[in-house]
Amino acid sequence: MDLVGILEREMLHFKINKMADLQKFVESLLETEFEKFYPLSGGASADIYNITLKNGKRFVLRKTPENSESRLAITKKIEAKVQKIVKKNNIPVPEIIKEFDESSGVGSGYVMEFILGETIPRKILRDEKFAQIRPNLTYRIGEILAKIHRTDLSEIKELEKMTFYDSLNKLYEVYSSFNEPQPVFEYVFNYLAKVNIKKKNNVLIHGDYRLGNFIVSENSIESIIDWELAHIGDPSEDLSWACVKSWRFGNNSKRVAGLGDLDDLIKGYESISSETVDRFELDAWQIYGSLRWGVICMIQTFAHLNNNLNSIEKAAIGRRVSETEFDLMNMIKNKEF
Repeated sequence: MDLVGILEREMLHFKINKMADLQKFVESLLETEFEKFYPLSGGASADIYNITLKNGKRFVLRKTPENSESRLAITKKIEAKVQKIVKKNNIPVPEIIKEFDESSGVGSGYVMEFILGETIPRKILRDEKFAQIRPNLTYRIGEILAKIHRTDLSEIKELEKMTFYDSLNKLYEVYSSFNEPQPVFEYVFNYLAKVNIKKKNNVLIHGDYRLGNFIVSENSIESIIDWELAHIGDPSEDLSWACVKSWRFGNNSKRVAGLGDLDDLIKGYESISSETVDRFELDAWQIYGSLRWGVICMIQTFAHLNNNLNSIEKAAIGRRVSETEFDLMNMIKNKEF
């Protein structure tokens, strides 16, 4: 066996042993042995595992990745706290079962209930079994978001407060740190800095409210997941993020998540919220959202390039920077949202 083969074998053994140690720890935490324990596809700042008990009951483990250097995510402790608070307000989120911190030796994280349903956007947008629910989803997305935005903030003072301009400046700091100037991004940062947006930072923002983070059944939206980017901010941020073209997954004629029209989203939102949606500001936030996704693509590819994370997935995401550049110029020049 050549040197590369030996290194690959040793790395595989290392990963297997680390996962065995993690399983042992979580079994001790839940005081039971598992029938199945295996990794699921994760987000930018979480390792996610399926847990199946011997009685068939299932849970999900979310934990910080090893060598995590997330520039945007909140801690798993705060993430779990946010989920518990919104759960009390009858917002559909998984129940938190157990939590653990860095003293565990396996990082920080939590175990939550498993919610049955689909998260893969292309299936939700195309599979026949979701055909009946699809026309109602856009309105429902607005309703649920309005309930999230009514959350009492007095219990979650740990979350950062961000205006439009705070968000723009923070994003520019992250972008600049890579020392890889992108002319389109530079133009859009300057363009957005001149847009007149009212200073609002008064609601709980999910931060990644989009198709892919909704668990959908044939009857309804069963759960909202992935709260790792939660903060306090402007309602239009979440509303616009659901409209970003990258989250339509090819169904570009439907502005909201590839599912429906903006009017239906706003109707659902305003049926619960006393906030009137400003469409000009929502458009500006959507431009920001595409720019933000472009910078996140840069974060992912530099995690691959600089942090010894040999990840084809992260490298591939990095290539999508050009896609966001195309979307940004169309929105600014042609007003195509």
